[in-house]
Amino acid sequence: MDDLDRKIEEALSDEDRVLLNQFGEQGLFGQLGGLFRGKLGWLTMVTLIVATVMFAVGVWAAWNFYQADDIVAMFKWAGLAWLGLMAQMMIKIWSWMRMESNRVLREVKRLELQIARAPR
Repeated sequence: MDDLDRKIEEALSDEDRVLLNQFGEQGLFGQLGGLFRGKLGWLTMVTLIVATVMFAVGVWAAWNFYQADDIVAMFKWAGLAWLGLMAQMMIKIWSWMRMESNRVLREVKRLELQIARAPR
């Protein structure tokens, strides 16, 4: 915790401190679980299934690449392996971007709560 965080913590009332601790920073697994809640939770489940299938296709194609005898077949299997593995990596990147945007939204909501509870 840096100096600014410490000063903010000291300025809060006991009720505010308890309320903000409920909505504190989440760990990695908490953020990952947050992807499955809300309006886009169904989409996360679909992308998880698609990413798993794409990974399996990529590994299967890579295995067939190593088993191929001629160069044309090797290029086809290599292309399919690349496509499958890149697709699952893109889905992972999309998920990480959603986790980051959810984290930013969570912090904005914490600020809104602090502003709403501030004495006027």
